[in-house]
Amino acid sequence: MMKKELNCDSCLMPIKEREELRTVWAFFKLRPYHRSCYENSLKGAGLVGNQPINGFSGNFTALVAFGLAWLPLFTNISPAITIVGTLIVLLRLYSFIRFEKRLSH
Repeated sequence: MMKKELNCDSCLMPIKEREELRTVWAFFKLRPYHRSCYENSLKGAGLVGNQPINGFSGNFTALVAFGLAWLPLFTNISPAITIVGTLIVLLRLYSFIRFEKRLSH
Protein backbone atom coordinates (compact mmCIF):
# COMPACT_ATOMS: atom_id res chain seq x y z
CA MET A 1 0.00 0.00 0.00
CA MET A 2 1.41 3.38 -1.00
CA LYS A 3 1.40 6.16 1.58
CA LYS A 4 -0.39 9.37 0.72
CA GLU A 5 1.93 12.35 0.34
CA LEU A 6 1.73 15.02 3.04
CA ASN A 7 1.59 18.55 1.60
CA CYS A 8 2.09 21.92 3.26
CA ASP A 9 -1.14 23.94 3.56
CA SER A 10 0.72 27.13 2.62
CA CYS A 11 2.97 26.29 -0.35
CA LEU A 12 1.34 22.94 -1.27
CA MET A 13 4.76 21.29 -1.68
CA PRO A 14 5.37 17.85 -0.13
CA ILE A 15 6.75 17.56 3.40
CA LYS A 16 9.27 14.72 3.44
CA GLU A 17 10.79 14.68 6.96
CA ARG A 18 9.53 15.21 10.49
CA GLU A 19 12.09 17.96 11.03
CA GLU A 20 10.38 20.04 8.30
CA LEU A 21 6.86 19.55 9.73
CA ARG A 22 5.02 22.04 11.92
CA THR A 23 1.44 21.23 12.84
CA VAL A 24 -0.74 24.18 13.81
CA TRP A 25 -4.28 24.48 15.18
CA ALA A 26 -5.80 26.99 12.75
CA PHE A 27 -9.42 27.75 11.98
CA PHE A 28 -10.57 24.83 14.17
CA LYS A 29 -8.52 22.32 12.19
CA LEU A 30 -5.07 20.81 12.58
CA ARG A 31 -2.96 21.78 9.57
CA PRO A 32 0.53 20.72 8.39
CA TYR A 33 3.12 23.31 7.31
CA HIS A 34 6.79 23.38 6.39
CA ARG A 35 8.90 24.84 9.15
CA SER A 36 9.98 27.66 6.83
CA CYS A 37 6.40 28.44 5.72
CA TYR A 38 5.28 28.56 9.34
CA GLU A 39 8.16 30.77 10.45
CA ASN A 40 8.01 33.17 7.49
CA SER A 41 4.33 33.82 7.06
CA LEU A 42 2.12 32.21 9.70
CA LYS A 43 3.77 32.62 13.08
CA GLY A 44 1.89 35.19 15.11
CA ALA A 45 -1.01 35.47 12.67
CA GLY A 46 -4.31 36.23 14.40
CA LEU A 47 -6.18 32.94 14.00
CA VAL A 48 -3.10 30.72 13.93
CA GLY A 49 -1.48 29.69 17.19
CA ASN A 50 1.92 31.11 18.03
CA GLN A 51 3.28 27.70 19.00
CA PRO A 52 3.21 24.59 16.83
CA ILE A 53 1.53 21.47 18.22
CA ASN A 54 4.61 19.36 17.50
CA GLY A 55 8.13 20.14 18.65
CA PHE A 56 9.49 20.94 22.09
CA SER A 57 6.86 23.51 23.08
CA GLY A 58 3.97 21.26 22.01
CA ASN A 59 5.43 18.26 23.81
CA PHE A 60 6.08 20.30 26.96
CA THR A 61 2.54 21.73 26.90
CA ALA A 62 1.06 18.24 26.48
CA LEU A 63 3.16 16.92 29.37
CA VAL A 64 2.06 19.76 31.68
CA ALA A 65 -1.57 19.31 30.58
CA PHE A 66 -1.34 15.58 31.34
CA GLY A 67 -0.14 16.38 34.85
CA LEU A 68 -2.83 19.00 35.37
CA ALA A 69 -5.50 16.59 34.14
CA TRP A 70 -4.78 14.36 37.17
CA LEU A 71 -4.71 17.22 39.69
CA PRO A 72 -8.49 17.31 40.45
CA LEU A 73 -8.33 13.70 41.62
CA PHE A 74 -6.13 14.71 44.55
CA THR A 75 -7.31 18.27 45.29
CA ASN A 76 -10.49 20.33 45.37
CA ILE A 77 -9.70 22.05 42.05
CA SER A 78 -12.45 22.10 39.43
CA PRO A 79 -12.71 19.01 37.18
CA ALA A 80 -12.81 21.35 34.16
CA ILE A 81 -9.00 21.25 34.26
CA THR A 82 -9.22 17.52 33.55
CA ILE A 83 -11.31 18.15 30.44
CA VAL A 84 -9.02 20.87 29.09
CA GLY A 85 -5.87 18.89 29.89
CA THR A 86 -7.25 15.78 28.22
CA LEU A 87 -8.17 17.73 25.08
CA ILE A 88 -4.64 19.17 24.83
CA VAL A 89 -3.07 15.72 25.19
CA LEU A 90 -5.48 14.23 22.63
CA LEU A 91 -4.70 17.02 20.16
CA ARG A 92 -0.97 16.30 20.46
CA LEU A 93 -1.59 12.56 20.04
CA TYR A 94 -3.79 13.20 16.99
CA SER A 95 -1.03 15.35 15.46
CA PHE A 96 1.46 12.53 15.90
CA ILE A 97 -0.80 9.82 14.49
CA ARG A 98 -2.18 11.82 11.57
CA PHE A 99 0.97 13.60 10.36
CA GLU A 100 4.26 12.75 12.09
CA LYS A 101 3.99 8.97 12.13
CA ARG A 102 4.12 8.63 8.36
CA LEU A 103 7.21 10.84 7.88
CA SER A 104 10.82 9.68 8.12
CA HIS A 105 13.06 10.98 10.88
